[in-house]
Amino acid sequence: MTIAELKKLLKAGEWNDIEFKEARMDVPKSAFETVSAFANTHGGRLVFGVAQRGESYEITGVEKPEKVQNDFLSVLHADAKINHDVSVTEQKLPIDGKMVLVFQIAENGRTRKPVYLDGDIRRTFLRKGGGDYKAQMQDIERMLRDSAVDRWDGQPFDRVAFKQAFDVSTLGWYRNRFHQVNTGFDARQSDRDFLYHWGFLIKQNKRFLPTRAAIMLFGSSLAVHQLIPRPTLDVQFLGYSTGDALPETRWIDRIVCEDNIIQAWEQLVTKYRFFMPKPFRDIDPVTLGRRDDPPGFRVFREAAVNLLIHQDYGDHSRKGVIKFFRDGIQFWNPGDVFGDDLRLWEPGEKEVRNPSIAMALRRIAMCEQAGTGLRMMREAWRKLGHPAPHYKNDRAGKAFEFFIPELDKEVDMASDLVKAMFGDPAQPKAQVEAQEAQVEAQVKLSKWQLDVLSACSAGEKTARELLLVAGYRSRTGNFKKGLQRLVVESFLGPTLPDKPNSRLQKYRLTAAGRQTLSARRGDMQ
Repeated sequence: MTIAELKKLLKAGEWNDIEFKEARMDVPKSAFETVSAFANTHGGRLVFGVAQRGESYEITGVEKPEKVQNDFLSVLHADAKINHDVSVTEQKLPIDGKMVLVFQIAENGRTRKPVYLDGDIRRTFLRKGGGDYKAQMQDIERMLRDSAVDRWDGQPFDRVAFKQAFDVSTLGWYRNRFHQVNTGFDARQSDRDFLYHWGFLIKQNKRFLPTRAAIMLFGSSLAVHQLIPRPTLDVQFLGYSTGDALPETRWIDRIVCEDNIIQAWEQLVTKYRFFMPKPFRDIDPVTLGRRDDPPGFRVFREAAVNLLIHQDYGDHSRKGVIKFFRDGIQFWNPGDVFGDDLRLWEPGEKEVRNPSIAMALRRIAMCEQAGTGLRMMREAWRKLGHPAPHYKNDRAGKAFEFFIPELDKEVDMASDLVKAMFGDPAQPKAQVEAQEAQVEAQVKLSKWQLDVLSACSAGEKTARELLLVAGYRSRTGNFKKGLQRLVVESFLGPTLPDKPNSRLQKYRLTAAGRQTLSARRGDMQ
């Protein structure tokens, strides 16, 4: 880190990858909580010698830098303090006669998480926004599942008798496609021999037990429900854009898939064919895509199959969700992506959460080869003239979100579903304009503004606290204008109206804001 970089960071304030501590004479105990939080999420820099003054930061310096640095590193590497080794790079930075200590804390790999303190796994911390938060037990369980050497999808399943474990039609579908793509294998094998050969059965004491991967791919409805007590996939078609306020009708059409992965995929493709404008005249029996493999469908297929492959199926409180907005398609997955975020676009094999499921679908060419999918989606979507898809890999929340923008430019009015989402071009112009005027007259708040109102319903908040709620790194023009609008339109009231720029200024929810928030919550129910 350079002096110029540090000064720039001081103006921006603390965020998910930077934490300031005064540490004038000693190492603060909270520094080790930050180490745990950084190591469990995306890594970051811990800076000693900086004090917070209100909402600003001031370089105060470390008076005994050698002592403080040695104390910090020796305690950090002591067996009793932290359960896993953490990679730390230290740096001394002299500024205006004062010494600042900078420690770069690297993220730990999945097999060395969770990182916790004092031998107590309950003292596991996560980095969210600009703070360190104690992990909940469900957060810790997600990290423990991902840290296991034996992956979730490779473990045996014995809750259902073997003869009731598989859906015959699904397994037959898969085997037909497998032998079309992979010539030279004996198609006359029994189903049991085929599954055992490819690692979907485990032999224990003369019994054949299916793996969890086998159940998720080919399992009967009974077996799937015994394995995961939640849907495999939730698909929603929404008649509004991502930045719009929630309308009275939350979704126009929806399918909730509660069967195996292949059945979920077939249901999804059927709905996609109905939704998208260009009819699928010639279907590839292997990939369920068009033989001419249009780039738009290829991108959608890769994103959807990735969602089915990489879910944390051991997480029974969340499910994979695909949302068709007016302005794009959002894919949300329980379970983050392993590896360096900055290298996800790069080619090359990457570690996956469910390797058996991933290989099974790659063997029948339902998805790109390992390490090429994200890159293909970005390039193919760009070639169609759209902005590149973007993603958010949330280490703290153990979730992954992928968004394909500008869906509205890829659809026409081919179906009633599309008309419901995008409007009917045959509708009289005057009627359309009247409806648009009515919509414009309604108060529309963005998602982050609604989140701000919700946060203030719990009590008065400072601008900095609302900045974190809104998800901004610094006070951008968008945030300032959006917050000002909430005040001007009386959704929020300042606690010090005569001193708008006071560092003690806070914001409270007004009656109008409470009414708006209540109405929005009612729409969501």
